[in-house]
Amino acid sequence: MIERLRAVLFPLFVSVFAKEEIVTPTLKRSRPFPRATTAVTRRGHLLPGVCLLVAILVSFFSPSTVRAQKADLSRLVVVGDSLSAGFQNGSLLDSQQVHGYANLVAQQAGANLRLPLIAPPGIPNVLTLVSPGPSPIIVPAPGTSAGRENPFLQTFDLAVPGANLHDALFARPNFPIDDLTDLILGLPGLLALPPVSLSHVEWAGALQPTTVVVWMGNNDALGAVVNADPSLLTPVAQFQRDYHALTEQLTASGATVVVANIPDVTVVPFLTSAQEVAAEVGLPLSVIGPILGIGPGDFVTPDAFPLIVAILSNPLLGPLPNSVVLRAAQIAQIQEAVGAYNAAIAAEASAHGAALVDIHESLSRIQSDGLVVNGQRLTAGFLGGVFSLDGVHPTNTGYAVVGNEFIKALNRDFAAGVPPVSVALVAQSDPLVLRGVGHPASALGHIDPAMVKSLRQVLGH
Repeated sequence: MIERLRAVLFPLFVSVFAKEEIVTPTLKRSRPFPRATTAVTRRGHLLPGVCLLVAILVSFFSPSTVRAQKADLSRLVVVGDSLSAGFQNGSLLDSQQVHGYANLVAQQAGANLRLPLIAPPGIPNVLTLVSPGPSPIIVPAPGTSAGRENPFLQTFDLAVPGANLHDALFARPNFPIDDLTDLILGLPGLLALPPVSLSHVEWAGALQPTTVVVWMGNNDALGAVVNADPSLLTPVAQFQRDYHALTEQLTASGATVVVANIPDVTVVPFLTSAQEVAAEVGLPLSVIGPILGIGPGDFVTPDAFPLIVAILSNPLLGPLPNSVVLRAAQIAQIQEAVGAYNAAIAAEASAHGAALVDIHESLSRIQSDGLVVNGQRLTAGFLGGVFSLDGVHPTNTGYAVVGNEFIKALNRDFAAGVPPVSVALVAQSDPLVLRGVGHPASALGHIDPAMVKSLRQVLGH
């Protein structure tokens, strides 16, 4: 397929540009790109093989402008992970990507974000709700995705599911094109002769943005949650170094920069507290806790539930293994790390004049108080209307709430004048805002452990 694409595009553009000298735009940045990427230029001119990429970029983009006091979102670039990619229901899928918070912000601002749309049934295959239960019936959609719907489109949403902060700086696409990093960051660059391979941050600078939205660091904490292993946390010192490098390079472009912090890990319904386990079983925690080996402040992963059923039927099979439990002390350890990450994010935002979006506070408020929309009180629980079927990523409604937090920061700090998203309107057509939720909110169970495998594959690379 690669050779076919080259055969179609390269002669077309070479015929136009082969005899032209195209001067490489000067890009402001705090430090040079790594040696591997500087090979695409010589003496200020593009090598002929890169003409394809330049032609595609020029056909889509107008010249950038220097940031003024009022934010300009005409060339909005997004650096992030699955949450910024519009990932939902365990999948990156075209019909869901358009509901991501970043695209909502762009739409409200009248900008075209140019999404790397993924063909059905998504990557991995999207989870579908057959019945809300109880107990819920959730199955993956059949089939195999063809990948990028338009491999020639240079996207401005550079978010890659599974990416952590270090990846944003250093992970580059390569052949074969066989993962989301390659599909999102590698096309159309890898189709050029010679191939062009840049990281999230390198692409963000090369695209000469007027505004950059950054929501990185979630996977630096989430890997420890999904795998019930705090040793997978990114060391705080490394996070601080990487976030400083990230903001240095992005603000050097002269763009308006908006950054978001990291939510409390206990907000996501991927985890179920020991108290909630007791409520689902219908017995006091003081009774089932000693049998299962869990106590107040502990949380279990979805893998625990088949074991819980077996152990309560035969207590000799207990207690639960540590691989499916995060102890109260481990939760505190992860929360402490998230606090340190967020302190680093806030410090860098202040030092570089970036707007700070407090997602941590926003989602914690929803967890404690719920979210009243159209007369329903939505919750952060599983099937509560805010989080999707994978228990980690928001629903359409949840993304609308997140999008409004970014819009609020843009308007507050940069006089962007962007109108908010109508959460009520989004919720009206959201297939995961169920009628039974919020009258009052009902406990509809937890994420199926059989659905966790694909999520771990994405979040853990």
